[in-house]
Amino acid sequence: MSTIGKMEGLDVVSPTWFQVEDEHGNLINRADAKYAEWAHNNGYKVWALLANSFSDSGITKKLLNSTDARENLIKELLAYAALYKIDGINIDFENVDKEDKDALTQFVREAAPLLREQGLVVSIDINTHPCYDREALAEAVDYVMIMAYDQHWKGGGKAGSVAQLVWVENIIKEFLKTIPRDKFILGIPLYTRLWIEELNEEGGISLSSKALSMEEARKVVEENKAEVLWDDESGQFYAEFKEGNTTNKIWIEDVNSINLKSSLVHKYKLAGAASWSRNFAVPQVWEVFNRNLKLTTDYYQWKEQNS
Repeated sequence: MSTIGKMEGLDVVSPTWFQVEDEHGNLINRADAKYAEWAHNNGYKVWALLANSFSDSGITKKLLNSTDARENLIKELLAYAALYKIDGINIDFENVDKEDKDALTQFVREAAPLLREQGLVVSIDINTHPCYDREALAEAVDYVMIMAYDQHWKGGGKAGSVAQLVWVENIIKEFLKTIPRDKFILGIPLYTRLWIEELNEEGGISLSSKALSMEEARKVVEENKAEVLWDDESGQFYAEFKEGNTTNKIWIEDVNSINLKSSLVHKYKLAGAASWSRNFAVPQVWEVFNRNLKLTTDYYQWKEQNS
């Protein structure tokens, strides 16, 4: 913790502490009492993250469809929350089969009132996947984090921005149809993907990518002397460069793109913003969040400041 500087504008940290271990609802516990103490001493609330097994949807299926397993998981969660004196639980269940949509909702409906009874704030992370019943989940929890990223993802077959500004704004409009503004937290990515297009033996293009931190992205562009151009649609700087028989493309997340995306919180009067994840950021990002979400009162003021 001593290596983490002051993160201005940040109210809540969400360490990835609890993970579903098996279909019986047993949890892997990575919690740290010293971390919780450090967070509270620095003015941050701790909403510990509860994750399923992202790579094994079978475990999640059996868990969600078992009353006993759900009950066991909730009991463990309540015990750990009390033990580590945390302030909330952030549920991050991903890659859930769409036919388990109602079972996921049922789990959240069972867990939320018991967690609240213990004084915990309950939130859930969702995206456009059909496994999420947006309206029902929003009714059950205190906050819904909309993961407005991975517009273009590693296995998607097309190079592009992780989260274009225009795309993010459309996501907000779509989700506001079912999620109240005062529960809507906009999830903003702090990472960039470097896309590598390579000519294969058949004359086609093989595509791969890797996630980079903001600092790593800056170094890649600098070391390859790539020309950097502003792209209005993505609200990002774009660069590309060649290396042998590969073409490398990158849509850069930096303080400029974060400034634009975080302004949408005011534009649509949302509850706030969240980000994934701290270790991808440069320190200046927290200054942007603080200025936009703490010191700026509305979208009109932001527009004046950014004219």
